Amino acid sequence: MIRFALDDTIASLATPPGTGALAVIRVSGPEALIVGARVFRGERDLGALQGFQGTHGWIHDGSGPIDEVVAWVYRAPRSYTGEDMIELSCHGGSVSVSRVLEALWGAGARPAEPGEFTRRAFLHGRIDLAQAEAVADVIAARGRRAHEQALAQLQGGLSRRVRDLAGSIREVLMAIEAHLDFGEDVPEIPEAFVLASRLKETQIELVRLLTNRVPLHAREGCVIALVGAPNVGKSSLLNALVGRDRALVHDTPGTTRDVLDVVVEWSGIPVRLVDTAGLRDGGDSIERAGMERTYREAKAADLVLWVIDVSSTPPPDDEDVVDPALNPNRVRVVLNKCDLETEWKEWWVNSHYSMEGFLVSAMSGSGVSDLQHYLETLIANGQFTRSEPAWQTSERHIQLLFAAADDLSRAGQVLSEARNLELVAADLGRSLASLAAITGDEVGDDLLDAIFSRFCIGK
Repeated sequence: MIRFALDDTIASLATPPGTGALAVIRVSGPEALIVGARVFRGERDLGALQGFQGTHGWIHDGSGPIDEVVAWVYRAPRSYTGEDMIELSCHGGSVSVSRVLEALWGAGARPAEPGEFTRRAFLHGRIDLAQAEAVADVIAARGRRAHEQALAQLQGGLSRRVRDLAGSIREVLMAIEAHLDFGEDVPEIPEAFVLASRLKETQIELVRLLTNRVPLHAREGCVIALVGAPNVGKSSLLNALVGRDRALVHDTPGTTRDVLDVVVEWSGIPVRLVDTAGLRDGGDSIERAGMERTYREAKAADLVLWVIDVSSTPPPDDEDVVDPALNPNRVRVVLNKCDLETEWKEWWVNSHYSMEGFLVSAMSGSGVSDLQHYLETLIANGQFTRSEPAWQTSERHIQLLFAAADDLSRAGQVLSEARNLELVAADLGRSLASLAAITGDEVGDDLLDAIFSRFCIGK
């Protein structure tokens, strides 16, 4: 919850804290230039700068100069917040940043609340609420596809579609309300069939919007677990897929005793590859703990690669390596060490002909590129059987779109049956309210508090 007035002048760090070459501090509000002038000494006065102009100088406090900076001035309404704003590029590091901020706060600014800069941009009409939420999504994107979707929303793609839908609904509502409110002047009852047809077209577009969203795995990433008996080449396969030596490889069974993971990006989607402890009977307590984690990772993974060594005699319990509780649609067999000619290779291939599998050699690289291409295609197409909904963007948006669709469907049904027009108008009004909550045309402070509280301080 915002604890201060939104017309105060605020100053906070906009870049991540910690050591770095540069840090950016934002100052925004009606007295941004006045506050800046109290601490800045440079080649030009900040008050003399027009929008999108910068100058070099020093920040001073009561003891003298405290850091060298470049100051950029943005004039309202052409700034991120829609207010007068200054961005100071100072040296990175906790000491420089804290001293500059203390000087600004001492000169009349106050620390910003989480998301307050973006909240002011929304309140000043520079962006709508869907675009404001996209700012957080751009920052939090874990892969290229999620980033591209967030950018499209930031550019107003979702907002335009929602407003177009609202406009179509509003036209039908106006026709109905004209008859309800001015029956004497508009005695003709609107033709129900025509209005119902318009609502049906709008409903189809609304459903299309609901089904054309970013996949959950594109936003949050996918998990692929490599499981198998000890010394079958799981760590070597992970290194081959990653393209570098990430996991320790040794011919001693039980070398990998804990879960080791690495994140790569395939088809613009973050993928977490998990190398797990070898599964076998016995082992010491540490190795058994590692195997327990292996089972947990396998159950939680989107896809399991069951790695088998085709160069050696199959252990009698190898068929039990993969937990039978796993959905077989999430398991792919990887027949490793295929470069070693042994009598067992043909037996392995024939015994698993009914399962989707791949012959590879993690050490020589044979077949690894084909396996990776297959996995990338699988990920890009979203072919996972997860318990979560298959598609997801913002849960808030989805709930509102579903609510709008339900009210629209009910209004169309009542209208097609030539029933009470007041009921139709009420349903259409609720549908419009749901759409308006997406763009922020109708929104309360409680919702704004909830949305912007998840932003970082300087955003």
